[in-house]
Amino acid sequence: MRTSEATEVLDRLKQLLAAPNDAALAKALGISPQTLGSWRARASIPYGLCMNLARTDGISLDWLLLGRGAMLPEPHALLADESVVAILATLQGLDAKDQEHVHRVALDRKLLRELQQEVVRLRTPN
Repeated sequence: MRTSEATEVLDRLKQLLAAPNDAALAKALGISPQTLGSWRARASIPYGLCMNLARTDGISLDWLLLGRGAMLPEPHALLADESVVAILATLQGLDAKDQEHVHRVALDRKLLRELQQEVVRLRTPN
């Protein structure tokens, strides 16, 4: 991996986590600043961490690793994901009241995730 490519990935992680500097990024990732410095020095990319963000937060690996496309996948790209297709099939089997309940729960979960990200941003020194 070239140094510039690794730097770009780490910069996108900063953007994703609203980290204004490396110290804030290290804190947001739960690693020491020395570990982050080591990644930079060796032009190393934390692939496992990137995979976890893709799985848990729905972040596009194309965007995170390559800088291509949007941070979040396009809705039509999500339909190709087998898990999303399975979820939609399950929802279709529910009555309208249950679908509405599942939708509210999903919106609450999304709001909670956004609030967690905001807390991380607010805890990050400027």
